[in-house]
Amino acid sequence: MKYDFDKTISRSNTNCIKWDYLDAFFGESDLHAMWVADMDFVAPPEILDPIKDRAAHGVFGYTAKPDEFYSTVIRWFRRRYHWDIEREWIVTTLGVVPALNLAMQEFTEPGDGVIIQSPVYFPFKESVDLNGRELLDNTLILKDGHYEIDWQDLEEKAGNAKMFLFCSPHNPVSRVWTTGELEQLGDICKRHDLMVFSDEIHADIIFRPNRHVPTAMVSNDLASRTIAAYATSKTFNLAGLQLSVNIIPDNKLRERFKLTLERLHMTMSNIFGMVGTQAAYKNGERWLEELIQYLWQNYLTVKKFLSEEIPDITVIEPEGTYLLWLDCSKLKLSDEELAAFFVQKAHLALSSGALFGPGGSGFMRMNIGCPKQSVLKGLETLKRAMDDDSPLVIDPGPANVPDDC
Repeated sequence: MKYDFDKTISRSNTNCIKWDYLDAFFGESDLHAMWVADMDFVAPPEILDPIKDRAAHGVFGYTAKPDEFYSTVIRWFRRRYHWDIEREWIVTTLGVVPALNLAMQEFTEPGDGVIIQSPVYFPFKESVDLNGRELLDNTLILKDGHYEIDWQDLEEKAGNAKMFLFCSPHNPVSRVWTTGELEQLGDICKRHDLMVFSDEIHADIIFRPNRHVPTAMVSNDLASRTIAAYATSKTFNLAGLQLSVNIIPDNKLRERFKLTLERLHMTMSNIFGMVGTQAAYKNGERWLEELIQYLWQNYLTVKKFLSEEIPDITVIEPEGTYLLWLDCSKLKLSDEELAAFFVQKAHLALSSGALFGPGGSGFMRMNIGCPKQSVLKGLETLKRAMDDDSPLVIDPGPANVPDDC
């Protein structure tokens, strides 16, 4: 490999949520962090160098996106997703979750039904609740270690909904939806005239033979009702630069969304977000390909270790993302006990499955976007915890949850 993913880089004292704010979220600071969905890898020089060059200029005034920003995004989408998008379809925001909330406020009214598919990225539910919409949960079905959509339930829920929040690839169960599944979903959305917000932020981290299919590419009808949100934040570990690329093929949908941004004076972007995104899409592909290989080996390490050392915990085979979904149901612990077990005995900071809604009970989400030795350290502490028969202290502790992680 050209890039060194084994290199350990301390993130302490950088004000990162993942490592510096453990006490605020878990009530303890001496934990091994494998929770927040960012990676512990340094961004590649192909991205860092353009950012450094721009920073060296020293003047950071109001800045427009150059033509090359748009052409680079277009080339990336054609090359990685086989999707020919047009420049005018591209609308940037400060992140996927802000875009989701803006779309919900513009295209639905208080009390309208909004569908999510739990267990799912928890800001979905939070956004529905905070905006006063009615939550309709089309809970995914776990069958033989593989998650599927409950189509009958989705059809019923769609009849009472105005909007569908779709996660593709899915966080945390790491499903990469097939063309057939997306076509079936599109038929339901058409029958019930649902507006679709498709969170596709994990689209670049896909394990073969799976392939990401953009939701809006499946049919003209889906394209006419979909806002698809992408970003380099997960792919290249640039979450702190806060820029997402939203693809909105339909002119009416796009103009309404842009007007909402204009009302809030949110049409401009962080200069380093622009530079970083452009550099990533232009020159980051080799780094990404090596990253995917490394992440897959990390998954195999976890799978082998659990199988041999902790058979009561199993891992759902990921089709994409760097987030593993651990089935801990054989431990026979309540969600409160399970969370306490990982903190008090394993000294591990993982995301509790209960945070992700129905279907998440008995699960934990593990982030393997880190050096292999960090993965092994987490597994070893977990193994030692299995032999600890001391009582758990069930304390609600801090109730904080990071907004977009």
